[in-house]
Amino acid sequence: MPKEGAFQIPLHGTRQGFTLMELLVTLVVVGILCAAVGGVLRNATGSINQATDALDNLTRMRSLELVLGEALRDARALQLSQDEKRYLEEDGFYDSAEGDYRYRGEEEALGFCLDRPFLSAERDGCMHWVVLEVRTGEETDAPSLWLVDVSFLNGIDNPVGDDWGDNALFAEEAELPTREVCLLKEAESIRFTHWQLDETDMTGEPEPLELEAEEVEGDYALELPDYIEMEIKLPKMDAETLVFDYSVRRNGI
Repeated sequence: MPKEGAFQIPLHGTRQGFTLMELLVTLVVVGILCAAVGGVLRNATGSINQATDALDNLTRMRSLELVLGEALRDARALQLSQDEKRYLEEDGFYDSAEGDYRYRGEEEALGFCLDRPFLSAERDGCMHWVVLEVRTGEETDAPSLWLVDVSFLNGIDNPVGDDWGDNALFAEEAELPTREVCLLKEAESIRFTHWQLDETDMTGEPEPLELEAEEVEGDYALELPDYIEMEIKLPKMDAETLVFDYSVRRNGI
């Protein structure tokens, strides 16, 4: 028999561990906490990705503002020669009523000529037909801005569409060197407007007039603008209008 006053370990009614119900409740609580933490992490990751994309697009827009501004100041106003017009008319690709300046002015496209690549300050011996065009993504339906830079020899190559048909003098089987680059991705809206300054106003102040579509749309223009506006709306940002000087008309064509 145990001695009186000695410590005794109870043999009955002792709690040996957790019940099944307690374990299930614990697992449910842990699962809820993990799901909540996972949701917070996913939201945080999504916010970081959105902020990164927005910053990337903003940086691209500022770079585009600088590069496009310089390119339009360096732009050349090329006109089709009489031989080029004749060859195009013979092949049915051209109507002189469309104009003869190599300029494209549309709501979703801007095209002009440079004597250097768009993304380089160094001349390479070629002319360049530069087009900035808005393309809609197949999955997101969001507009993106793309650059198409075609190298060509003026009077020899046709930078738009097919080359000079069956005319032996200008026939060329090889495709012209072309570079395509996405400049802005997944914007909410991108729009160009093309303006000319009317200096016939009686007040002496030039009056801005938006060029009509038939004057500038397509690959050949009847008129050239004095400046171009580009309205851009990026996600989670206010719309911004960039204004670019296109001074070839004032400098003499």
